[in-house]
Amino acid sequence: MPVLPLVTFVKWDQGQCSAPSGEIGNCLPANECQLRGGIAAGQCAGGYGICCVFMASCGGVARENGTYFVNPNHPEITDATGSCQLTILKLHPEICQIRLDFEQFALAGPEIQNHICNSDQFLVSGGSTVPVICGISHGDHMYIDAGLGQSNPIILTTITSGPKFPRSWRIRISQIHCGSIYKADQGCLQYYTGVSGRLKSFNFDPSSGRQLSNQDYSICIRMERNFCSIQYTACADPAGTNRSRSFSLSGNTNGQVSAMIGGGVVSAVNSCGSDWLMIPCAKVADRVPMMMSCEDKICGGTFNAEISSTERTVSSNIRPFRLAFHTDSIEAPNDVDNRGFCLDYIQQPCTNG
Repeated sequence: MPVLPLVTFVKWDQGQCSAPSGEIGNCLPANECQLRGGIAAGQCAGGYGICCVFMASCGGVARENGTYFVNPNHPEITDATGSCQLTILKLHPEICQIRLDFEQFALAGPEIQNHICNSDQFLVSGGSTVPVICGISHGDHMYIDAGLGQSNPIILTTITSGPKFPRSWRIRISQIHCGSIYKADQGCLQYYTGVSGRLKSFNFDPSSGRQLSNQDYSICIRMERNFCSIQYTACADPAGTNRSRSFSLSGNTNGQVSAMIGGGVVSAVNSCGSDWLMIPCAKVADRVPMMMSCEDKICGGTFNAEISSTERTVSSNIRPFRLAFHTDSIEAPNDVDNRGFCLDYIQQPCTNG
């Protein structure tokens, strides 16, 4: 009886792989990677496949899921000025969202007076409205609603100008199917999952970042099963100052600035009329007895749902879990040295009764 040879079957283009340089690729046959314009970055599938990484830079087109938009001269930095544009084409009509992961993102920051991105800018066009950002945003992400059908490509544009700066960007582009469990709620620029996590404004840094002007977007957190409320706490500040800089949206935060709450007239002492973070029906979490009233807007230089110079944990039981961040185009002379915000969140389990 003849002996049948052992045959190994490899299912291609289904799994992800990691390149030695840190990028995520697709495991493909070597010849297919080359035909599709990918970069071979090591072996995968037990040596039967190639980890294929897709990258594109200025003037390029992203036709593959997981394509990276990178700066010229990547992986080195660039100090070139001009416009660098990438076009994203949907893989098929049932793609509803594009997710951008800013694995590396370093542009010149906003100007110092009103914190407007004048020199360098990152823009998104062709989908839902996205604010212009600049500065340092390693690890941040965005979701862009891409509409229905296969027309209307999404355009990513990086504009660089002004003084020399060590610019770099590596942005991973994921295309999300309309029926995917990873699809964000409609209108959410940022979308977080998990019982706990961290969220922050673009270009946040407690020691050197500047809050960006002209921001207006929603941040959403998926409500996990059997969790009914959520708590937010200002991140630990590693800057070593005598006060936290993890939440500073308005006022001259070179000194201690109390929390301000509520809407109303801009000139009111306890009003958030220009820059604010909205947390629906926010209350101090450990207030005994619990506050009967609640606030929606928080600003100032201290994170608290009451007017105070002491940071407190803030809770909300409004579902879905959704925050809104808004800044206007004016900082000086009333707002000075604001950084933005960094908050840790943890969902709270449902209770009976």
